[in-house]
Amino acid sequence: MNSFLTYMHQGGVMMYPLILCAIVAIGIILERMIAFRKASAVDPEVLLDDVRDATKSGDYAAAIRHMETFKTPLARIMISGLRNADRSPEAMEIAMAHEAASELPALENYLLGLKTIITIAPLLGLLGTIAGMISSFKQVAAGGLSSPTAVMSGVSESLISTATGIVVATAAVIFYNYFSNLIKRFVEDLEYYGDELTNLVTDRVVHS
Repeated sequence: MNSFLTYMHQGGVMMYPLILCAIVAIGIILERMIAFRKASAVDPEVLLDDVRDATKSGDYAAAIRHMETFKTPLARIMISGLRNADRSPEAMEIAMAHEAASELPALENYLLGLKTIITIAPLLGLLGTIAGMISSFKQVAAGGLSSPTAVMSGVSESLISTATGIVVATAAVIFYNYFSNLIKRFVEDLEYYGDELTNLVTDRVVHS
């Protein structure tokens, strides 16, 4: 703890907003990891098997009731399609697209905050660098090089704040890209399984 406080002190005043950025970033990352884990709690193939069973019996209501227990975005989207199974394939696709449009914002929650931290953390580090260099130049102007320790203190402040800003931004961009990739995979799954659901229901109508 003492070493952390020493590190904070050596980094200068800009360390406080940088640490705040790090705390917020960690909070967003943990919240999103939990949210995405819940969103992918059920294998999409399990949902599709429910649809296959429903198409054999024509009992879509039972499939809907079963899917409602999963409480995942893809389950809700497929439920929306099944509720329109007696309509045209285009109507099913539109219904699922509308449901997907309402689900995506929930998956993207707080990612804008993470993106903001990616942008401002290096800038805060740079501002700390400037503050440290100003402090060093003031020491040089006041006493020349007679007090090298004071000069090096300003240089140390510059390096610490810059390094902290880069570390915070790097960690944030790694997880931002990771979550963005998960959302991309979700959209791809939506398109694939939405088409599969439509094809299953359409085939049953054609052969019934």
